[in-house]
Amino acid sequence: MTAGSVLLQTSRGSYCLSLVEHSGPPSGPWILTLSMEHAGGLEKFAFRCLLGQPLIRTAGLNAPSAACARLASWLERDFEAVREAALKSIRSERRLAEFNLDESIP
Repeated sequence: MTAGSVLLQTSRGSYCLSLVEHSGPPSGPWILTLSMEHAGGLEKFAFRCLLGQPLIRTAGLNAPSAACARLASWLERDFEAVREAALKSIRSERRLAEFNLDESIP
């Protein structure tokens, strides 16, 4: 596990959530590229989360790493849906899945 990563407990075991990249204008939405890797090395996948300014302000997020930590509970709860969407997008569309979070973290 790297610095700034978050360990998630899912139905498929432990996964390490890491922030790979952050982009976007300082006063605009954040685009976070996140990676999830099984603790045993069985699989690794990535996806993007678009965080709108209303969510950033409402949640009091001051850094992308803080956003990554806040997303952990959503990812644990909806792990299977996020995993399936991410893997399907990578395999069939050859691009990362994107989850648009405007008002609140689901």
